[in-house]
Amino acid sequence: MSLAKTGRNVLGVAVPALFAGWFVTTVLSQHPDRGYDKLRSLDKTGTGILIPNWRFFAPVPAMDDQHFLYRLANEDRTEHTPWRAVNEIPPRKTIHAFWFPGRREDKAIFDVASTLMSNAASMNPLTIEAKQAAYDLISHFVRSRITPDPDYPLFQVMLVRYPGYDHSEDPKYDMVFEYQQVEEPA
Repeated sequence: MSLAKTGRNVLGVAVPALFAGWFVTTVLSQHPDRGYDKLRSLDKTGTGILIPNWRFFAPVPAMDDQHFLYRLANEDRTEHTPWRAVNEIPPRKTIHAFWFPGRREDKAIFDVASTLMSNAASMNPLTIEAKQAAYDLISHFVRSRITPDPDYPLFQVMLVRYPGYDHSEDPKYDMVFEYQQVEEPA
């Protein structure tokens, strides 16, 4: 047997074995048990490019939709409009599986709501600052969508969670903001 033929035979076995080992290592490193993370140490690039971590897609999937509702109030807060949705979630279409830039707004609402709800009792200055920024962001977001009514110069925002299309569960009313002026103070 010639040296070239032996080399081809070795490569014919070694290359598929190498790819099979790489595939098995990559699959095992996706296991939820963090003990399998040791396999990632085989990736000497330090970037995770050879043995990627794909668990980031949904390590803890969201179980509820989060919405901000608002209502208008008169100056002495004795009269209110009904609660209204700040934004409506459009019905999903097949194209949304491939292209849905409007989903970014839903994701932003989820992220801001998560910031407001996380570590509610924390007195850490960074947490307090993050919550204030989230509160201000939502206030500006809602204010930009309100049609002003001279009889109702104030508005109030409420954060509500519910399980989306499953109407068998009642909504959870998580947070009600303080009253604010509809017209942004100068």
